[in-house]
Amino acid sequence: MMPRRCIAALTLAATVAGCRQGTPVEQAGTLPAAGGSASDAALASEPGTGDLLATWVAGDSASTQLFFSRSSDRGASWSAPVRITSDAHDVAPTGEASPRIVAAGRGRIAVAWPRPIPVPGRQWPASSIRVARSHDGGRTWSAPVTVNDDTASAPGGHNFHGAAWVGDSGIMVAWLDERHGDSAVMARASLTAAEPTSEPDAVVYTAFSPDFGVSWEPNRPVWGAACPCCRVTLARMNDGGALAAWRQHYPGNIRDVVIAPVAAVRSEPVRVHRDDWVFPGCPHAGPAVAIGADGSRHVVWYTGRTGGAGMYYARIDSAGRTGDALTLVTGDHIAPSHAAAVALGDGGALAAYDAASDGSRLIGLARIGRDGRIVWKTTVPGSAGGRYPQLAQAADGTVLLAWTGDTAGVSAIRLARIPATRLN
Repeated sequence: MMPRRCIAALTLAATVAGCRQGTPVEQAGTLPAAGGSASDAALASEPGTGDLLATWVAGDSASTQLFFSRSSDRGASWSAPVRITSDAHDVAPTGEASPRIVAAGRGRIAVAWPRPIPVPGRQWPASSIRVARSHDGGRTWSAPVTVNDDTASAPGGHNFHGAAWVGDSGIMVAWLDERHGDSAVMARASLTAAEPTSEPDAVVYTAFSPDFGVSWEPNRPVWGAACPCCRVTLARMNDGGALAAWRQHYPGNIRDVVIAPVAAVRSEPVRVHRDDWVFPGCPHAGPAVAIGADGSRHVVWYTGRTGGAGMYYARIDSAGRTGDALTLVTGDHIAPSHAAAVALGDGGALAAYDAASDGSRLIGLARIGRDGRIVWKTTVPGSAGGRYPQLAQAADGTVLLAWTGDTAGVSAIRLARIPATRLN
């Protein structure tokens, strides 16, 4: 158990300086850049083994590829990188829309990402959602397939996605889509359609594979009036279903974070917190969500509301009761920022975010207890300029942190560990 004097120092000073145990963060090197830059990391913990799995995008202007590796020793060492893609243009660094890993155990792993499709006359490229899968623990990978089923029409936007393992052998992918949905989905969108915005709203679409990517059911439009560039996040629920989190466009140009289960019967999204942030566009900052063994839901998000811009956390218990929103970092100059979360065994969580109170990019960590209170906060040494943090927990409770950082103008995936003893 951490001494009370250290907890106080961590909470009040947002640092671990002066505590006998030292910093809770151990530097753990980088992932290979394949002769160029590396970015867009994703992490997962493999069910059954507890191994840590990583994907990342690496390469140069001539060719950018998606890579996979695993670690059986809490991120201290990694297997030789395996290339998932072969086409030089199948993947590109995209930050908010970076690839996501689905780990289902028994050697089954899938990765989902958006393929950019340049289209003359479009401000931004069109895109398609691609999925590749492995049944041997990541040693070999299937050829990527496109899972959005409107490929016969003109290229459109399918982007800012999440992915999760569902049931025993299912994969669920959700993304922000430019297509119109059915009448029930678009009824909500009609409430915001007349508002002046810099970008039109999107519809949250899903695709489901019951056999781990061998076949895919028809795409389904689920929710309308979604903020069009804030990632949809999916998390596996304890009953094997999937929980979605995204940023909803409410009347009055309010852009607040919501959650809802992905189910056969469409459910109304529940606002995590009434930030009432008025913004006539999309901030490219989706929420993070993690689900604990006790059914608790841990949500971390950015809001830019006047007088309260920053990163926030809320815990929703298994009965659906939401605790108070905790301020992780706030400041007048904090731009849209990005979060990651991992649920811990005691019912609490660890949150990571790429924001500092002065508006700079810096990777911060916050340990939240089961009671919804902040146990400690710290910033990661050497993470100045860092962005897009990711978290995953190894079998022994150690949490691995990854983020994109720059050195002399070249991006790299940097790693750090938070030992289980510092999370107790």
